[in-house]
Amino acid sequence: MTYLLTGVTGGLGNGILTELSKTIPHQDISVLVRSKTKGEPFAAAGYDVRIGDYADEQSLVKAFSGIETLMFVSGAPGQAVSRDVQHKQVIEAAKQAGIKQLVYTSLANAEQSHSVLAPDHILTESLIKSSGIAYKILRNNWYLENETGIFKDALEGKGFVYAGGHGKVGWAVKKDYAKAAAHALVQPFTANTIYELSGPLLTYAELHQAFETASGKSIDAIAMTIEDYKAALTRAGLPEEVVGIITAIQADIAAGELDVASDDLTQLLGHTPIPITQGIADIISDIK
Repeated sequence: MTYLLTGVTGGLGNGILTELSKTIPHQDISVLVRSKTKGEPFAAAGYDVRIGDYADEQSLVKAFSGIETLMFVSGAPGQAVSRDVQHKQVIEAAKQAGIKQLVYTSLANAEQSHSVLAPDHILTESLIKSSGIAYKILRNNWYLENETGIFKDALEGKGFVYAGGHGKVGWAVKKDYAKAAAHALVQPFTANTIYELSGPLLTYAELHQAFETASGKSIDAIAMTIEDYKAALTRAGLPEEVVGIITAIQADIAAGELDVASDDLTQLLGHTPIPITQGIADIISDIK
């Protein structure tokens, strides 16, 4: 079996590569990068490097040649070529290149989601389902690492500030999401499957309690309205586009868009996810 992994220069994709390499020889794993320079560390480690870009369909067709299983890590929003166009090109290239099966990283409850992040994932899931390629869709809830900014500000004495209200989130660390993806890649594709990958559901108030436990500090929790949070981020000097994305996600959380209970992550991992306090402690260590 030959595998190609995308997104390997990012945290999740690189984590998947690390986990997959524990059971699959390097020579059977290809990695997609946008330039020869970005591929040099992977080539030195014994991986087959393919050059391609989600924004260039023909580069993908060439890069996917001879590959049986594709790990399709979703692209980042807000790029020059929109994410929906990029994802459409990935699926079209996979079809042209004869990819037999793929794993895609999606969003929690994508089909029913009203999240600002959902439309691209809804489209991509639809394209995958109609592609004829065997698939596993991993609907990742939320990375604990996404809260690093909140943790950093709290450690700097600015309080544990959030605007997600009482909404629940299935936080888990990227390492667990990566390990689950690696397991999905090597397990048989006996049926097309959608997984809802989530850690234990917690509110921001509960995350704050876990943060105090992990940090050993007593830190004020500051629950803001979306409007006040937006104003605070603007005063902090963040670009308008970034402020818009952050506040939209907080509004999504408050509306319950990530409140999706599932034990699929535990099932794919073969064990319970890393405890939230341990995950926070690891992030704090990285901040310091």
